[in-house]
Amino acid sequence: MTLDVRLLGPLEVRVDGVQAAIPRGNATTILALLLDDAGRAVPVSGLVAAVYGDDLPLDPETQVQNTVGVLRRQLGAARARIETVGRAYRFRIGPDELDTLRCKAKEAQARQLRREGRDEEAAAVLREALDEWRGPALADLPGRAAGAIGRRLDEYRLALLEQRIDADIDTGRAAGAVEELRQIIAAHDTRQRLTALLMRALHASGRTAEALEAFAALKDRLADALGADPDRELVALHTAILRDQPAADVPAEPPAATAVPAMLPRATPRFTGRETEIRALDRFLMDAGAEAGLAAVTGMGGIGKTALAVRWAHRVAHRFPDGQLYFNLRGFDPAAPGASPEDVLGEALAALGAPAVPAGLDERAGLYRTILAQRRVLVLLDNARDAAHVRPLLLTAPGSFTIVTSRDRLVGLDMGEGAEVVHLGPMPEAESEALLARRIGPERADAHRDAVGRIAAACGRLPLALTLTGSWAAADPRLALDALADRLEGAANVLSVLVSTDAASDPRTVFDCSYQLLDERDATAFRLFGLHPGPDLTPAAMASLMGAPPAEARAALEALAEINLVEALPEGRYSIHDLLRAYAAECFEDEVLEPERRAAALRMLEHYLHTAHRADRLLAPGRSGPEPGPAAPGVRVEPVPDAAAAAAWFDAEHRVLHGLLRTEAGFQADLRVWQLGRVLAERAVDRAGGHELLEAQTLALAAAERRGQALEQLICLGYLAIGHAAQGDEGPARDCAERAGALAARVGGPWAAAFAAYLRAGLDPGGDAALTAAREASAGFRDAGDRHWECRAVELAGRLAAAAGLLAEARGSFAALRSAAARRGDPLGAAAADTGFGLVAHREGRYRDALDHYRRAVEGFTAAGAPGRAGRVRELAGDTRQAMGDRAAARTEWRLAEQRSEASGARVEAARVRAKLHALQDDR
Repeated sequence: MTLDVRLLGPLEVRVDGVQAAIPRGNATTILALLLDDAGRAVPVSGLVAAVYGDDLPLDPETQVQNTVGVLRRQLGAARARIETVGRAYRFRIGPDELDTLRCKAKEAQARQLRREGRDEEAAAVLREALDEWRGPALADLPGRAAGAIGRRLDEYRLALLEQRIDADIDTGRAAGAVEELRQIIAAHDTRQRLTALLMRALHASGRTAEALEAFAALKDRLADALGADPDRELVALHTAILRDQPAADVPAEPPAATAVPAMLPRATPRFTGRETEIRALDRFLMDAGAEAGLAAVTGMGGIGKTALAVRWAHRVAHRFPDGQLYFNLRGFDPAAPGASPEDVLGEALAALGAPAVPAGLDERAGLYRTILAQRRVLVLLDNARDAAHVRPLLLTAPGSFTIVTSRDRLVGLDMGEGAEVVHLGPMPEAESEALLARRIGPERADAHRDAVGRIAAACGRLPLALTLTGSWAAADPRLALDALADRLEGAANVLSVLVSTDAASDPRTVFDCSYQLLDERDATAFRLFGLHPGPDLTPAAMASLMGAPPAEARAALEALAEINLVEALPEGRYSIHDLLRAYAAECFEDEVLEPERRAAALRMLEHYLHTAHRADRLLAPGRSGPEPGPAAPGVRVEPVPDAAAAAAWFDAEHRVLHGLLRTEAGFQADLRVWQLGRVLAERAVDRAGGHELLEAQTLALAAAERRGQALEQLICLGYLAIGHAAQGDEGPARDCAERAGALAARVGGPWAAAFAAYLRAGLDPGGDAALTAAREASAGFRDAGDRHWECRAVELAGRLAAAAGLLAEARGSFAALRSAAARRGDPLGAAAADTGFGLVAHREGRYRDALDHYRRAVEGFTAAGAPGRAGRVRELAGDTRQAMGDRAAARTEWRLAEQRSEASGARVEAARVRAKLHALQDDR
């Protein structure tokens, strides 16, 4: 069986002299990719990326396998030439069966002939190589991937043509080469090597003035098109011609350097995950085509940048037959200076076999690029400090590719050099667990899936921590994975568990490399992340923590984001990885004096207290309660312009606000904790967050008890009673209410008595006693001048009256509530009034009116950031729908109410609604 395959023109595959009918589309694209890497395995993932890009079909790897099956059938007797190699394919073909391989063989032969001084024979062999082209390579194939291969092959043809013309000039055919060169330059007018050949040919033909004119014309074209100057070699040629040196003395080719470097470090055999990022790099390489490609991998220390880059570099190394270079630039190593570009270039030139290494950065960079001008080389620049660190090392040769890793975001390379950037974050949950499983062993991991998931979460899904922990577990088969998970989760600082004797594997050492390079402002901001209790923060919050102007805080956050110590989020917030937060907490504890720590903690607490108070008043303008007083010096309150922004702020800061209630005890801190707890209590009531209310008020009560303030304790106990009631814990609810009543008697005054009465009314199952207590609470709050709590008591009295059938009294209560809400501009009060009118309308059989009131109430509560209260109204709307006989609509409303109750932890409400749904199901 004979095979003749041609890429240099329209794609042709002849088997025993008969052309194979390869279907156009994905089949020809995959065939071109396999032939471009003839004799080498091409991973299926690489084929997927090249064929589909980001527009992946369902199960793309199966689609590729099916297409390979079609190719094999169409190849007939040559079907076995496509071999399966693990998760890759290889097209096995001889050097005389593929036109590109024949070309490369002839090029190698010509180079050898020229080294032997047999230039005429070399020129003849190069003509034979060029005769392989039957037109533009793969010009008949559609698609980005085939186009990239075609452009690179045509670039290769141009390089061969340059070699052939160079040989012609050296054999005395300079005059004949002039016109050919002018025609080629017309199509490639900024290609400096062509102009250099034209200058040599003109000079050798005695046309020196024209040679100098050719240089001047190219210089103008480069300035206009690229904003660049001629390279050093062309300038040297121009100088030589000006001096009228003989043609033989004019530089013709780059300095001899024949070494093929293979400098990539060993790739870890247990590399796991990062498939999305690998596909992105595959796509960047394919898109680069015949151009000089550039990609960057950025992310925090320990995130796996080097492992990914080395893994990918090994995957694609076969595409760079002229070598692979690797340099660790040590941009973030505090123990040793970073590698200078000048030193790296010296190493590169030595690796490339340069006969001499010149002094000076510019001279080395020029020689480096000259040597690589006609080579396809992969360069991995690891641990770059910033864009300036790598610019002198970037390749310009067609078909070459540079990949850079850095903790810096390398914005300069993205904007200035057109680099494609892959940013690494923590591994996805499935990939992080797979990495652990591969380290621990699949059987052991399968038997303890829950523990593996917990370990991965405790490690923050950081590859460095996952690898270290997996190594521990693998080294000790007796170590119980559940116990390891407990240890990691229970550690006050997980870094105290993740310790390695190998500095390169110790997270603290890795983080130190970035931290030690920070200036004082940025280091201060980083340390303060260790004090902050939440997942992210705003520049205003950092300004308060630092006691600095907002612009200074923002600049510090941006500087930290530049080197990936923190992450800039789209909403203008900044987050930090959990392990970096633990490291920041260590730095804060070790390096900041006690008075400064306390001052920063108080500023942070006051920032959130004052912002929460402002936001709460925007959502509920009629809310009563003491003002928090002036903020401490240096506190910058968050700008919250309207109610929508206030609701969004509370949602974003939920974890932070509750975390701040655990602030270390102290007189000023205890007051602020209690004040914040009161704001959060109101938000929890609005959200129907029973468990949130209990958590917040338990901590606020402890602060009030430390302060010895009976009224503050009374209020906390009241909220605790409400929270326990929402959870269905009747005993604790009554206990808290009774303790509140005892404190109210001790405190004295109408407000305390009214508050105790309100609690009795709310906890009583119904009847005259509850209604009487609600009326008493309403009058007491009126006497105390607290319009907010008066309205609450009026609302409660109205609901109890409606339940007792006293509809006229109920209607009067809700009318008074509506009037008060309108006077105070209180949307929550207006929504509560609508809810009450809906109750009355339902009792009177006016179901449509009831639904209208409920609809307005849901809209009002939702707009005011009170989804819990909106959920309660949904339940009432479901009751009305059922009374109307609309079972489907009732089910919809109750399900929405059940979801809201379950989400907030209001167990009593959830159970009540669930019972209604079950009853509806049973009635079928």
